[in-house]
Amino acid sequence: MTVSLAPYRVHRIVTQWDAAGWRPSKDDLDRYGRAIPDEEYGTADFERVVALRARTQAIARHLTDFLKKTDRFAKTIVFCVDQEHASEMRTALSNLNADLVQQYPDYVCRVDCGGSGDRARAHAAVSGCRDANAGDPYHVATAHDGLDAPTCRNVVLARLVNSMVEFKQIIGRGTRVREEYGKLWFNILDYTGTATRNFADPSL
Repeated sequence: MTVSLAPYRVHRIVTQWDAAGWRPSKDDLDRYGRAIPDEEYGTADFERVVALRARTQAIARHLTDFLKKTDRFAKTIVFCVDQEHASEMRTALSNLNADLVQQYPDYVCRVDCGGSGDRARAHAAVSGCRDANAGDPYHVATAHDGLDAPTCRNVVLARLVNSMVEFKQIIGRGTRVREEYGKLWFNILDYTGTATRNFADPSL
């Protein structure tokens, strides 16, 4: 049996903080009111060592513009650093897509929630992301771990992925062809350089 894999297009996006690095000002404090160590931070540090809300906002804004130019109802998965980053990304995307969120309250959903009530909501979100029904409200999902969504058209890398095994699993979310839903290709939006680096690996 021959398995058809969907072709993809990689969009490499570099924010100003990833391009030049970031160094805190003397009086900058973290979200807990603590002084930030005076060091220069880069892509590998963002959302792990230091959280930059302005960078998260910039990624969310670029992604929103991309969806507006292509298809705002295309199933999209944003892979974030951790649950807190996923939550902040969801908030940023919800605010930038307020018109659709007003009509579909869960247009942007977070799929890796912690509490029991959140887990039930996350389960519904995962089911929605798997469903290609154009009327389904779940279209943009923020996650920090795996999510199986065969109809996914946009795989968004908002965190570094250094493991080749994990990278293959993430990209695999978009490679399945679903002709019955018109899913014949997908996009990879790479905000961290992960795809560029890993696709250069001859073992891929």
